[in-house]
Amino acid sequence: MSGGSALAMPEVSVQPTRDIAIRLEHVTKTYKLYNNPVTGPLREWLPFCRKEGLYREFTAVNDVSMEVRRGEVVGLVGPNGAGKTSLLKLIAGLLPPSGGRLAVNGKVTALLALGVGVNPEFSGRENILFSGILMGMSMGEIRAKMDSIIEFAEIGDFIDRPFRTYSTGMKARLLFSISMSVDPDIMIVDEALATGDTYFVRKCARRVRELVDSGATILFVSHNMNQIQQLCDRAYLMIKGRLIEEGSPTRVIAAYNDTMFEDERDRLRHWANPELKLMSGSGDVMVTGIRLLDASGRENNGFRTDEPLEIEISYRSFIEGEVSLFVGFLQSKSLNYIGFFNSDLPVGGDATPSRIELRPEGRIRLRLDRLLLTTNDYSLWLMLFRGGQIYSEYKGVKPFFVARKDNVQDRGGCFAHPGRLSHSG
Repeated sequence: MSGGSALAMPEVSVQPTRDIAIRLEHVTKTYKLYNNPVTGPLREWLPFCRKEGLYREFTAVNDVSMEVRRGEVVGLVGPNGAGKTSLLKLIAGLLPPSGGRLAVNGKVTALLALGVGVNPEFSGRENILFSGILMGMSMGEIRAKMDSIIEFAEIGDFIDRPFRTYSTGMKARLLFSISMSVDPDIMIVDEALATGDTYFVRKCARRVRELVDSGATILFVSHNMNQIQQLCDRAYLMIKGRLIEEGSPTRVIAAYNDTMFEDERDRLRHWANPELKLMSGSGDVMVTGIRLLDASGRENNGFRTDEPLEIEISYRSFIEGEVSLFVGFLQSKSLNYIGFFNSDLPVGGDATPSRIELRPEGRIRLRLDRLLLTTNDYSLWLMLFRGGQIYSEYKGVKPFFVARKDNVQDRGGCFAHPGRLSHSG
């Protein structure tokens, strides 16, 4: 989903309860997914064709009930494919529901798919006129607002160049500026603040708040949890077509992060990572199993930043004496090496190396009291060695997922660094 064009929609119906802007009661939207998208619809229409097996049904919105009051900013969050855009299109009147009742009290302005309602060959200035007419404004009204729309968009001389030459951020800024020039009863915003620099996003957020203060209702979709937290009065969490949580933004964001964390763990369970394939080494000491244990001592494949992680390594040895352990942390997709533990290179308060006295079979446990890794997929790089002699080396084994408690999506950094903050005048 991406930020986009403003479309003015007629009233769907008038809600008898004056303080309710949007009401949905058990609303469902089902699509037909044809096995052959070209001939399938035609065969269904022709009376002499067999109808069995032409399509399967997909329910994008499943038994959804919700209310949005006048003057509220309500957030809608959920992963891609949750049904959020379909729900917004139902409310905007762009799609008919397959079942249930839907009532909207007021004129709806929707910022949906990027580029809808604009002509790529028109200049930005011409598209302001074009979009304004589509939104129901008179030519005089559009011309009166032209300068303020251009000023808000901040795209400079590009305003007189073809829309197709604009960057994604410039397109979003112009379209958002056009949509902000009307005074809608209800405004639907689907990822419209996802592009642009921080300054422009803040300016848009201020404009959204001005609209709300004037009595408008905003239904706001974003993957940016900070925007949901800052802008919204309430929020809904949508998963697989259903609304599964409703309440304050803090509560809904926490539920969203928990749900996404579980989904990431489940995804990793299906990864093919079975055998411990020896990458190099003499094979005199072999790893026979690896377990990752959480703070409660249970085996797990999902962990939180700043919480404990214990790595249990089972081995079989054909030699005697001491052995050192190296554990490297790899980003799973790229196998980029981002950090390590080496028992021969002690850090922190421990000033001496630590080694393991070998037995024919045994288990080595490495405890990390505070996991510094941040949101991403990881795997391990293991080596058992003595001096310059490597006995066994394994790379890209035991994939696991780590996430910050407050954000399961931002995969920008590798680790969270502890530190002490001070301030002086």
